[in-house]
Amino acid sequence: MPSLERIRQEVAGVLDLAPEDVPEELNLIEIGLHSLAIMTLLGPISRLAGTRLDYADLAAMPTVRAWNALIERKRAAAL
Repeated sequence: MPSLERIRQEVAGVLDLAPEDVPEELNLIEIGLHSLAIMTLLGPISRLAGTRLDYADLAAMPTVRAWNALIERKRAAAL
């Protein structure tokens, strides 16, 4: 499954939403993402990236698309 869909599923689970209700471009803060939720997502998103991410990595651009781009950069850097 592509990372974009996995990210949407993880965010949806934390925010108690359906994955299709998690927009790719919207700042997730606008639909209820908060600092504790970001901390909860660090583990799953880090696993998708294949490396440990920091809170600041996710908090800097809290959108599904930005997190997907971050994962792709981390994966490419690991090659």
